[in-house]
Amino acid sequence: MLIPFQIDSSVVHPGVRVEDGIATKETNGGWVTLRATKTLSPANHQWGIKIVDQGEGADGSGLMLGLLPHFVGNSSLGFGTKYISEMGGWCISRAGQTYGSWKCEKITFGTGSVVEIDCDFASNTVTLTNGRERAVGHIPGLRDVEVYPAFSLYYLNQRAVFV
Repeated sequence: MLIPFQIDSSVVHPGVRVEDGIATKETNGGWVTLRATKTLSPANHQWGIKIVDQGEGADGSGLMLGLLPHFVGNSSLGFGTKYISEMGGWCISRAGQTYGSWKCEKITFGTGSVVEIDCDFASNTVTLTNGRERAVGHIPGLRDVEVYPAFSLYYLNQRAVFV
């Protein structure tokens, strides 16, 4: 069962408006990373995100989903200028490319997609599901790190919400 997460408003996210839990990118270009208010755990290991609008970018690299290590903390450093893996995390782009130190099968998503993510901390695996598509990834040492659900936006009018 997915437990809905909320966007952490205590971290800086310039160029993004958050209203009714939906993040909307109001500027074009420049990465902004948003994370949940709480970390995942073996008891609370599933989360989901709905891509309300993939925005105005034609390529698939301008929207990332992933996990952000807790050690990043509440520092404003990076949240308004970097995407998830540039901050030490693990992410996958809308086109299915992985970034960070992990391997994952390819899965794509776009406007209207609801992507569910299940972290198995015991086996260091992450399963992503988008409708009938499914991909499994392996993150070395996942069991040893506290992680936040996170997403990164780049293009104008991208809209996403934790579900």
